Amino acid sequence: MRYFILVLSFISFSLFSWAQNHDKCSHKVSFQKTSLGDSLHVISYHIYIDSINWETDNLYARCELEVQSKVNNLVQIPLELMDLVVSEVKIDNVITEDFTQNNLRLNINLDAPLQENQSVNLSITYSGEPYNESWGGFYIDNQYAYNLGVGFEADPHNLGKAWFPCVDDFRDRAIYDITARVEDPLKAVAGGILQEVIDNGDGTHSYHWHLEENIPTYLASVAIGDYAIYEDTYEGINGDIPIQIYVRPYKIDIVEPTFTHLKNTLTAFETSWGAYPFERVGYVGTSIGAMEHATNIAYPSFAIDGGLSYEYLYTHELSHMWFGDKVTCASAEDMWLNEGWATYCQLFYEKAIYGEIPYKNTMRHHLREVLRTTHFTDGGYLALYGIPHNLTYGSTVYDKGATVVESLRGYLGDEVFFDAIKAYLNNYAYHHASSENMRDFLSNHTGVDMTDFFDAYVFTPGFSQFSVDSVSHISGNDYAIYMHQRIKGKETFANSNIIEVTLMDQQWNTHSVRIYLFG
Repeated sequence: MRYFILVLSFISFSLFSWAQNHDKCSHKVSFQKTSLGDSLHVISYHIYIDSINWETDNLYARCELEVQSKVNNLVQIPLELMDLVVSEVKIDNVITEDFTQNNLRLNINLDAPLQENQSVNLSITYSGEPYNESWGGFYIDNQYAYNLGVGFEADPHNLGKAWFPCVDDFRDRAIYDITARVEDPLKAVAGGILQEVIDNGDGTHSYHWHLEENIPTYLASVAIGDYAIYEDTYEGINGDIPIQIYVRPYKIDIVEPTFTHLKNTLTAFETSWGAYPFERVGYVGTSIGAMEHATNIAYPSFAIDGGLSYEYLYTHELSHMWFGDKVTCASAEDMWLNEGWATYCQLFYEKAIYGEIPYKNTMRHHLREVLRTTHFTDGGYLALYGIPHNLTYGSTVYDKGATVVESLRGYLGDEVFFDAIKAYLNNYAYHHASSENMRDFLSNHTGVDMTDFFDAYVFTPGFSQFSVDSVSHISGNDYAIYMHQRIKGKETFANSNIIEVTLMDQQWNTHSVRIYLFG
């Protein structure tokens, strides 16, 4: 008697995961949406935190910027700064009083217009109580201060403007220096590499950090407080990389067991996505988080508990160093390029650490939850691209986004997929990319036209489900497989589908074929 078992590898597969956990609020804070980056580019920032008044929660700071014009005849430099009052502006080291500040806009008038590619140096001194919301902004609380670079309620989400004057969007990238003067025994931790610690001779020290790789404003960071440091070294593809984890002193003994699999995860990510793209692996304990600041991840202290319950969270944030920090989404509407990929990564690591079976079981559970709940959580079936502002950080972006990444992997096959994504990350390194950019790059790099895939799974809502209607034996080892596509939450069928079908013979040997299904 001849028989076989038919096993389908579905295109819409997924991962179970959580990302930046937060409670949704029913309100949001709207700021004036600007396009400052159309006329300006900030080459570098040096942010000086001179002091913090812990009783009044006031920040006293100065920011030096090198600003470049992207247009001819630029007569005014517009920057964004919110809830902080400017007391002095210098242009090329000369004090000017020709500036205005209204809401979050700081306009600085120039004596002579700048032409395209010309630059000017600014120094801006400011102070006040920084803006923060339930999740996002700059926080000062009980001898600890830190920022979270985006706000879930804020519109737009970028909150570099909460603590320094800037061109605050996802596209404008700069080099950062941050120098913070703090009272002993406090420490200041920022992105990049610690350059020096200066003893000021008055019971304070100044910590100077430098980040060489350019990043957008929302990925710049600082954290100030009574911190102890856990240090280690990871042997990366391109050499040794320091690992530094700053925590409250009573947490120092449980850092190592909390981050037991950090190095293994780094290896898995380097193998899959390419060399770690920054000079340091860094986490800093904060009261809320998590947030993927470049090399200085703001990580909630509760998750440093000596166990493995939250390793999905530090893995998610670590993966942002590739997806979000090395290559940043071009807009909030493209957020799945950051969060969907990071959500995928936080379960992808599970295969390397725990093996294939737990990995597959978790993915199956996640797919089931996405199909069952995401459209209720987000109020309907939504496309990944063009997500409404209030759902930028919702289940569609994170959870369905991860299913699309796994679908893309199945669509291209592992060899092509990993090669193409490494190439994509290198092509857009330290730059922004849109969903269209990814589609077009993958099409050109792989030779596979990705238009139909992105149309079906990124640019339109809902799901496609593929099933076997029947199988008939033709002759010998030839079989005809008849398949059917059903849709849920969408009006159009997906085209150019690639379905892998695996058959088993009487000896349980597997035979896989890829079926190309249109409509």
